Amino acid sequence: MFAFRTATEADLPLFVRWRGRPHVMKWFPDPVPDLAAAQERFGERVAGRGPVRMWIAELGGVPIGYLQSFEVAADDDLTVRCQDPEAVAFDYLIGEVELIDRGLGTEMIDRFCRDVLVPQYPRAPRFIAAPDARNHRSLRVLGKCGFTAGLWIQPEGAPWADIVCTARRERFE
Repeated sequence: MFAFRTATEADLPLFVRWRGRPHVMKWFPDPVPDLAAAQERFGERVAGRGPVRMWIAELGGVPIGYLQSFEVAADDDLTVRCQDPEAVAFDYLIGEVELIDRGLGTEMIDRFCRDVLVPQYPRAPRFIAAPDARNHRSLRVLGKCGFTAGLWIQPEGAPWADIVCTARRERFE
């Protein structure tokens, strides 16, 4: 049902659209108002430069959201906060509002871990995601996928703590 592909510059208009949706802005409050802003924020990532990799989630061949992944050790601040430099972290969103609350997030994350993170990061013993502590939908989805909620971390400038959710790679092999 789900497929994942590397994001490209041609996907930047999707990022603008999705990041402007109210259900997304609640958890990703930094808007991406136009293509120039998307290029500035995501251009290096979609060009394959830097530690963060961007992925497009497709459902039946139609783009519905994006994910990003990176080795925790590539982010000094996150390494200190989550205390797991060997892990790979990822963020995700479903950009199409009509597709939320349909159980698709659970399948998307499970498939992403199996189909992308396991082969792309062969030495990572754990995968982590750190949603906002108020994001009960995301925390529930991660729990269904076998992630365990752990440390509460306070990102600089964020109004609320994030909860580090961890799963061992074996869960997805």
